Amino acid sequence: MSFFAKLNELHKKTDIKTDFLPEAIKQQYRKIEQLPLFIQQYLISRVSLGYSKQTIQRYIYDYHYFFHYVKRVSEDPSFQPAAVTLEDFLQIEKAAIEHYVTYLSLEVENEPRTINRKISALQSLFDYLVKKGETTTNPVLGVERPKVGKRDPVFLTINEAQLLLKAVKDTSSLSFRQKKYAEKLLARDYAVIYLLISSGLRISELANVKMKDFDKEENILKVQGKGNKERSIPLSFETIDVLTYYLDSLPIKSRPKRIEDNLFIGYDFQSQEYTKQVTVSALQKMIQRQLHRAKQYAPSLQHKPITAHKLRHSFATALVSKGVDVLTVQSLLGHESVATTQVYAHVQDNARKEAITRLSIS
Repeated sequence: MSFFAKLNELHKKTDIKTDFLPEAIKQQYRKIEQLPLFIQQYLISRVSLGYSKQTIQRYIYDYHYFFHYVKRVSEDPSFQPAAVTLEDFLQIEKAAIEHYVTYLSLEVENEPRTINRKISALQSLFDYLVKKGETTTNPVLGVERPKVGKRDPVFLTINEAQLLLKAVKDTSSLSFRQKKYAEKLLARDYAVIYLLISSGLRISELANVKMKDFDKEENILKVQGKGNKERSIPLSFETIDVLTYYLDSLPIKSRPKRIEDNLFIGYDFQSQEYTKQVTVSALQKMIQRQLHRAKQYAPSLQHKPITAHKLRHSFATALVSKGVDVLTVQSLLGHESVATTQVYAHVQDNARKEAITRLSIS
């Protein structure tokens, strides 16, 4: 056997017969070890291809959700995802996937986008198994997906954004205990919300920004977006001042200093110590608390379903309303396709309609 033929055999062995997870993978991705071995192998292959941590973790949750459904319909309380064999899994047929879609839509009442994402996770897994010669068919192909209707994005107006930031700074309505802890991270919370509104970052991107990514000399923030694609976000002088004030507000011993340190840190209320990083979940909960408090300043927020991601919408909508072209907005948001960004064109459409209605010739 030639040297190159041996390389081929080596690839087959490592690709198909890996029966353990690297410790680093276990620590980085929650619940991955609870999935069947063949799915673990698929996920490892996606990691090696440069898929982002957020995408891999989302796949893991989607596969767990599918197995939760399987356990429910099988009525077998002993069912464990990790025990599922490839042979059993490949018995899934198109009809079973269609029933899963019906379950997600009618019983769980998932939105069409969520359903399509969960089905796409299964389709990509079967694509991988077909490519590896484990099966010849992909039962997900041909499954009818729910239609995703076009809808205008929910966003904050400039005035509402200003009132939200005002609410973050105002702790007068908090109890003594609440105020004590709120002030530990007051500057950080303000900086997080300010940056989301003024830069259009995804919350997951913001949570992973390192000190080395914050370049005060060039006035830019480097971001690792979806698919590990890097983009640079220009920062205004005001944004730099907000970030600098946040860093200076932290105790010197807890302040991120090394280039690999996370820019945004957290606080452990049990140990009463600052932590070196903050989770996406913690940031989302913080933003919801601040939005709830902001309703006393901006009654219009009472019926607006604002989330962390909607702050990104607010950034994009504000840019378009100021006449920034869609391609520039696409670049700043990190969208792969301009079609994704096109949704913000509704702002220009509405402005044109209003201009026509105000036109009086007679």
